[in-house]
Amino acid sequence: MKFLIIAVAFLACAFADVSELADPGYDYPQPAPPAPAPVETYIPPAPPAPVIVPSAPRNEYIPPAPVAAPVDAYIPPAAEEQVLEEIEQPAQDGYRYKTVRRRVFRHRN
Repeated sequence: MKFLIIAVAFLACAFADVSELADPGYDYPQPAPPAPAPVETYIPPAPPAPVIVPSAPRNEYIPPAPVAAPVDAYIPPAAEEQVLEEIEQPAQDGYRYKTVRRRVFRHRN
């Protein structure tokens, strides 16, 4: 029975209606003909560019551009908040030794 169902499904797929494929959506135009072959002609090289001889530098003073004067306005500094920090005191020899404090958990029976 299963074989019959699979065979009928296969035949249905083989004889399916494909008439919608003939619509203009699948009718692609023919590609354009290739371009004609190039004509081999001689093109002479361009004439050399004219050589420009730089003139001698001129010794004349050019003043700097004017700059706006800065505004004299006093801006008071922002009020500083007192920051309390924990500061370790240095040891007798002047160094600060930072140690990692470990917690030791004892096993309870």
